[in-house]
Amino acid sequence: MAKIESYELLSQIKNTDIKKRLILDTDTYNEVDDQFALAWALLCDQSKVELLSVNAAPFHNNRSNGPEDGMEKSYNEILKIMKLTNQSRPVYKGSREYMKSVSLPVESDAAENIIRTARESDDLIYIAAIGAITNVASAIVKAPDIIDNIAVIWLGGTAHHCPHTREFNLIQDVYAAKVIFDSGVPLLQLPCWGVVDHLATTVPELRHYLGGKNQLCDYLVDIVDNYGGGMCWSKVIWDISAIAALICPESEDIVIKPTPIVTLDGTYSFDDGRHDMLYCRAINRDTIFARLFSLLAGF
Repeated sequence: MAKIESYELLSQIKNTDIKKRLILDTDTYNEVDDQFALAWALLCDQSKVELLSVNAAPFHNNRSNGPEDGMEKSYNEILKIMKLTNQSRPVYKGSREYMKSVSLPVESDAAENIIRTARESDDLIYIAAIGAITNVASAIVKAPDIIDNIAVIWLGGTAHHCPHTREFNLIQDVYAAKVIFDSGVPLLQLPCWGVVDHLATTVPELRHYLGGKNQLCDYLVDIVDNYGGGMCWSKVIWDISAIAALICPESEDIVIKPTPIVTLDGTYSFDDGRHDMLYCRAINRDTIFARLFSLLAGF
């Protein structure tokens, strides 16, 4: 199949009557938001969005001692969420390190899963990436032909008006980010700071809508409660934005614009002659949380 153009991708995303086939690429143990996104993808109407498989992505912060450890912890957390949802999908371990250049992919089962799924499918494969983009970028570098069969939805970077793009998902593996923005792969960017950070909730809100509903809901409330706290504390549940783009696209203001250039020092450069991409410039948090909470509480 020919690579889908940005205007066609936008039309398909907005058309909720078209079934979307999905690979979720997630650093599930990084914070507490991936768990919500994974649960939503597992429990959603599979006639609308069919979750094919889940890839564990690397991360390194105070919850891991390196990208490999982060990936392994994420792999185990994926299995935990699957058990809590009574769902099962193929799960693949991802990259154990970050890319060292734009031409050096990192070998992993996750990257091979992306390549194999893309090449075997007659339908467009969506990849919702909600962590460092290493697995996806490595697959594209290894098999550039797959950009004709995939569309990437990436939660990464900052809004284009921000003075820098030193955001966690992007700056962990800036070489992988450059591959995604430079390869011409059909792309929807969900910027973290300046757009998706509106997706904040609180423990009292979670307890009100999810507390006591089932084991999954209690687990999700507890991990947020244990993550932080204090007077007026709220938590951004970033990663559900990638699932919302496919399930309730009316909640996101998506436009077509030229793809920015990502620099190695963590900034954007802009050139109106660059290839187009989709860009989310605003988000409706109420619509997204209402859809998610209703599904989780009714599970």
